[in-house]
Amino acid sequence: MMKRLVSILATAIAVTASSAVLAQEVNLARNENAIGQAVAAKLLADIYKKAGLTANITPFPGARANALALSGEKDGEVARIPAYFVKNPTLVKVEPGYYYLTTGAFAKTDKHITITSKDDLKKYKVGIVRGIAHAEAATEGLAGLQVTSSYDQLYQMLDAGRIDVAIDEGINGPVTVKGLGLTGITQVGEIARLDLFNVLTPAKKDLAPKISAAIKALKDSGELAKLTKRYEEEAVKK
Repeated sequence: MMKRLVSILATAIAVTASSAVLAQEVNLARNENAIGQAVAAKLLADIYKKAGLTANITPFPGARANALALSGEKDGEVARIPAYFVKNPTLVKVEPGYYYLTTGAFAKTDKHITITSKDDLKKYKVGIVRGIAHAEAATEGLAGLQVTSSYDQLYQMLDAGRIDVAIDEGINGPVTVKGLGLTGITQVGEIARLDLFNVLTPAKKDLAPKISAAIKALKDSGELAKLTKRYEEEAVKK
């Protein structure tokens, strides 16, 4: 009887130890106040759970999130576009992408502006939020670019006529405009559709294969698509 109890205890300890290893915590930053990033954070938490990891996610301004990843104060970031890794080659891109964003152009309806490409932006006063990689990529080299510190400020400037076009995620723009109580602002074009990738610091690169396998498994089963639809619907309803 005693031997059996010892055996059971040993098994329980081994299982607990194994679970502790599987439930390794990873501390990540994400861009704050962006609906797409909030959706990506929920998806990544599920992906990490599938991989036997726990994602601790904290929102920061985009530039701050980047700085924390580069310094190693955070283990990485929730989601970034391919161009981000070109500018930050020391950071690890976990493939494949697990979400996406659309780079949209927003303007006042009465301006009758239509944007079909990056070149169209040259005719207008354009604004972006500092540290947002896809917006920076869409406006690189643009003269007179206005860089704001928040999405609220971006759309308030647009509403006041201080800029003609605001560059933002397609899913984020309408929610921010509604939250501010603004009217007469709409999406007037889509500049790009970009895959989003989890970011890891070099110290955490050994986790990449595990996370990659989880992404592929959720994609293949169709579960990732279901979760994406669910989280996007939840985000837009708020």
